[in-house]
Amino acid sequence: MRRSLTSLMAAVLLVPLLSACEGPIGPEGPQGPQGPAGPQGPPGPAGTPGRNAAETCTQCHNNSMAIFAREVQYAKSTHRLGGNFERSTTTCAPCHTHQGFLETVATGAIATATNVMDPAPVNCRTCHKIHSTFTQADWALTVTAPVRFKWNTAHGTFDFGDDGNLCASCHQGRTLNPMPTVGGPNVTITTSRYGMHYSTQGNILSGVGAFALGTGVVTGPGAHGRKTVTAKSCAQCHMGPAFGEQAGGHTFKMTYEFGGVETPNVAGCRDCHANITNFNLNNLQTRVQARLDSLVVELRRVGIMRPTDYYARTGTFPADVAAAFANFQMIYADGSLGVHNPAYVESVLRATLTRIRQF
Repeated sequence: MRRSLTSLMAAVLLVPLLSACEGPIGPEGPQGPQGPAGPQGPPGPAGTPGRNAAETCTQCHNNSMAIFAREVQYAKSTHRLGGNFERSTTTCAPCHTHQGFLETVATGAIATATNVMDPAPVNCRTCHKIHSTFTQADWALTVTAPVRFKWNTAHGTFDFGDDGNLCASCHQGRTLNPMPTVGGPNVTITTSRYGMHYSTQGNILSGVGAFALGTGVVTGPGAHGRKTVTAKSCAQCHMGPAFGEQAGGHTFKMTYEFGGVETPNVAGCRDCHANITNFNLNNLQTRVQARLDSLVVELRRVGIMRPTDYYARTGTFPADVAAAFANFQMIYADGSLGVHNPAYVESVLRATLTRIRQF
């Protein structure tokens, strides 16, 4: 009994001694199994009421053929065909690619910040605010404000009407380099591409951009370029009732083939010209073509136009000769043979021919 009591006392005295000698806490052991989920919290506040599919998507995506018909038409348009969107460098991208167009519309610049990688062609979303509201408001145009002639700012700003302003954002002449001054010093042309580029319809419709090489030039818009005539402007004729996928609608084309004959699509023109059957109204196109042909002869005679096509020859030329060449290119590139602005086109050609024949 005495020995047991002594052993017990020794054990009691040893406990605090062991605790005082204990080292730092060891590493944490493995995590135990996850406990059961707690009770669900109260519901949050209700959000803003949404719209169902019948109120949004189906306003456009329904069982009508409206979208499909336009897609088929656009697939045959010059905007879509021809590899145009391969021109995606900074100076070409603003009109030849979807991305470049929207970028420069936003910035007001004449070039994109960088070359457009993976370029997309001009498409529905280029011209319309597709999937902005998911309602029919998405058909709104991306450009409606009056257009500034951004490559030739001296021409100012012009209001072609809502759809025309969209078109004229690209369909306008580019800057000449070098720019001739009528009656001024000679100019040296270093590239065969000298001229105002293609698609100069904005200049022709508004009656600006040609060099006044004599008196009698009738500047300013004709009937087809004035917003007061039609709120649709370009679309009035170019987007008239479609002939299948060949003309009108979103093809923007003005002729179609019927019975093996190229036929003018005058459907959109009859609001103003009830009895029209072709675009050569009062022989306007015949006269303009004859004057263009005469101007080609004169430009080749003075040496500024190449003998086998309508491009420029490099070299140094009088300023008025360079201006005459630019006038030819602007009217030729418009493509309407005077229809877009008869008085302006005919008066420019008359003055230009008179001047070039003096050399």
